[in-house]
Amino acid sequence: MYRRDKPIVLKSSTSSLCNNLAVYVLPDKRQISYAVVYKSMVNLSVATIDGNSVLGKQVGCKDPSASIGVPFVLQCKWVNLPSRTILVMTSTRGIQMFESDGVTLVYWHSLGDSLEESHLARGIEGVGENFLCVGSDNSVLVFNIPSKGPNVALSDTLHVHKAPITHLASDHDMLVSADELGTIVTWKVKGSGLVQISNIRGEGWPCNSVAVWKGIIVGGFASGHLRIFNASSGAIGAEVAAHARSINAVDISKENGLVLSVSDDTYLKIWQLKPLNIPQIEYRHAECVTDLQLVGGQFVDDQGKVICVTGYDCNEIIFFVKN
Repeated sequence: MYRRDKPIVLKSSTSSLCNNLAVYVLPDKRQISYAVVYKSMVNLSVATIDGNSVLGKQVGCKDPSASIGVPFVLQCKWVNLPSRTILVMTSTRGIQMFESDGVTLVYWHSLGDSLEESHLARGIEGVGENFLCVGSDNSVLVFNIPSKGPNVALSDTLHVHKAPITHLASDHDMLVSADELGTIVTWKVKGSGLVQISNIRGEGWPCNSVAVWKGIIVGGFASGHLRIFNASSGAIGAEVAAHARSINAVDISKENGLVLSVSDDTYLKIWQLKPLNIPQIEYRHAECVTDLQLVGGQFVDDQGKVICVTGYDCNEIIFFVKN
């Protein structure tokens, strides 16, 4: 179903972080950008659509209060809002927002400078027309993003989760948040904010990665399970013992509902969602990347024709292309 293609070599290695790969496609310029976190840096690679030309650079964590040491980056992702694309970087110290090229710092949100307290900022997602949501400890921070300029404003903080946020996902005006207890909460944009529409209670295993498509939530858990839920009701439609070890990333191709899951067990697997009243999932394909704990994975295109994955302590982005 898929064949392995030539990789992109990064400037440095890859940290052991869930969802450690971001993709940003620029069809007008025929370019694709990739972001991979390594310690206090982010590896950015800009490649042509055919992959023949690749430019690499690194973006450091620009902490205004760096007098107390360099913070570790926890996640990096491009957020595509209708009027603007922002590159967001979260760390143990705060949240940084750059223009899409990673050069100009637009906004810095501090999570505190005390060495006596630790902070986790994980989960980055855009929702609605101008909302940027970021998980911070057990809350979701909601920022209002202007169409241009640095006038970013924190407009709301959502307090529902009882454990630290692990990941966020969205589909149009719907936001999904997951946490370390496996709880998944669904939100919807209403007026000038977000309101909760469902709460799926966790079973104690972290939900490391979550994705949403056509009212269906796919959760990848540290237990190796994939669980499929109805986003509106929270009802479970299917559960699969998908991997032998922790699932570290999931993604959905927007046009056909193919699901990608990657795991510590060295496997990436492809599944097919069935958007029924009770959503279902069907196994399609698997690839093993020998001796590599996979920590990031995404479809490069909306049809699921190209997959890219990253692995812990590896300086390559590995590609698989549909036959």
